[in-house]
Amino acid sequence: MASSNSSGEPGISTGDLDAPIQHTEFFRSLVENGSDAIVSIDQSSTILYANQSVKRVFGYEPEELVGEKLTMLMPERFQADHFGAVDDYLETGERGLDWNNIELPAQHKDGHEVPLSITFEEHSYDGERIFSGIMRDITERVEYERTLERQNERLEEFASIVSHDLRNPLQTARATLAVAKAGDEEALDELDDIFDRMDELIGDVLSLAKQGQTVGETEEADLDTVVSEAWAIASVEEATLQTEDDLPTVSTDPERLKTLFENLFRNAIEHAGPEVTVRVGPLEEAGFLSRTTGQDSVTKTRRNCSNTATAPIRRTPVSA
Repeated sequence: MASSNSSGEPGISTGDLDAPIQHTEFFRSLVENGSDAIVSIDQSSTILYANQSVKRVFGYEPEELVGEKLTMLMPERFQADHFGAVDDYLETGERGLDWNNIELPAQHKDGHEVPLSITFEEHSYDGERIFSGIMRDITERVEYERTLERQNERLEEFASIVSHDLRNPLQTARATLAVAKAGDEEALDELDDIFDRMDELIGDVLSLAKQGQTVGETEEADLDTVVSEAWAIASVEEATLQTEDDLPTVSTDPERLKTLFENLFRNAIEHAGPEVTVRVGPLEEAGFLSRTTGQDSVTKTRRNCSNTATAPIRRTPVSA
């Protein structure tokens, strides 16, 4: 029967919709063509029905599943627990887990696991208890969440590195300022250099944050100059730097390499004491080494200082 809506235009009455909506084939079409996989089982976990979407989600044709146990779609580690949970529910009526949007892995026909969000339903058909699972593949969402987690981990690591890199010149600036306050005006010139270095580091940090990479374009750099500049920032008065005459020229990001040496020198001073001696020289095969010798006991010196920190670079052309 036709009806009119508020604008006076002809409409469709509820009675006109009843016939197609209540027809069995209408609901069958909805179930068969839905985007979610639907699987129904009996009390023994034998699959009675599977819609067409199981092909997309699990890789099986529906007829391959009907008559098989539901555990065919489960990783082996869950199969025993499944049968136990079904038996407990049939006996007590108590659900051992939430039936709404529970996230569990299923096993694809090719063997890989598929993360699912599953809603379970129970209904009666011809006097038999039937259980159906509506299963949605959430692979994309899970992968997105994992990507976010990895990005957060990288951000935390990045923040830690930035904090460390900026703290070194800041500590040096404080020490230099104390010297300047004691009357050594030449120390003020050193402060200018330190603040310039901090400004360069902040610029590097901004570039890394925007570009998402660790090293940009490389250029030729004299290793002796890089080492000397890093030592001027990170050293203390009692410490000694020894460099060999034949330090190579390297192709590198000079600022990142300078930061690497600053960290090496600062760590040496922190772990071996202020009277540490740091030696920098080339390796016989390729690259360079930084070796530290402390003034403490032989055992502590060997443990903390005898290890060689080697950056994997070669004589020109190289990348640091």
